[in-house]
Amino acid sequence: MNATGTRARRARGGAPALLLSLAIALLAACEESPPRPGEPERPAPPPSTAASAPPAASSAAAELADAGPPGEVGAPTGAPAWQGTWEGSYDAKKGSVVLPPKVKDAVRQKDDGKQATGPGTVTLTIEPNGELKGTAKGALGDATLVGKVEDGMVRASVFPEDPRAPGAMTGILVGELKENVIAGRIRVTGPDAMLVRESPVELKKK
Repeated sequence: MNATGTRARRARGGAPALLLSLAIALLAACEESPPRPGEPERPAPPPSTAASAPPAASSAAAELADAGPPGEVGAPTGAPAWQGTWEGSYDAKKGSVVLPPKVKDAVRQKDDGKQATGPGTVTLTIEPNGELKGTAKGALGDATLVGKVEDGMVRASVFPEDPRAPGAMTGILVGELKENVIAGRIRVTGPDAMLVRESPVELKKK
């Protein structure tokens, strides 16, 4: 066999291999190139499951942190201890008045302690900012209370609902918040300041 025939056979045998290489290169180029007009878009490859899924342990820890300590789920936080409505009672009696030495008060000496004495009730509503409003009813007459809570102390002024009433009493209520109880004292006087009444008051949250 001559050299020319050998080269021809080699050329014929290498042609299929060359065509196969060209076909593979074209397929690779088609995969990387954008779709031609009229062709549907090729779907993007799905993300790696291992990279997208959050670690189970970290997710569980975050849920526990959001839930808060046991027994506090859904409980309001940051509310002042005094916020809310408080109710209590008093039992008014004749109040004492301190006078300078050797000074006699004949008018107060005539007070037999029978007028404006006895039981009554006090209701206070305290806002988150410490502002308070309330009412009092009973032996000391119907009254309105206005005041404020500061540093755990309750201070309120007592005003008669009818200032022109003969037995209208005006005064103060001072108390302290202790273990969910407001322990205080109410002290009022009559229109002429000659009648003085006072009583301990214990208020509990409704």
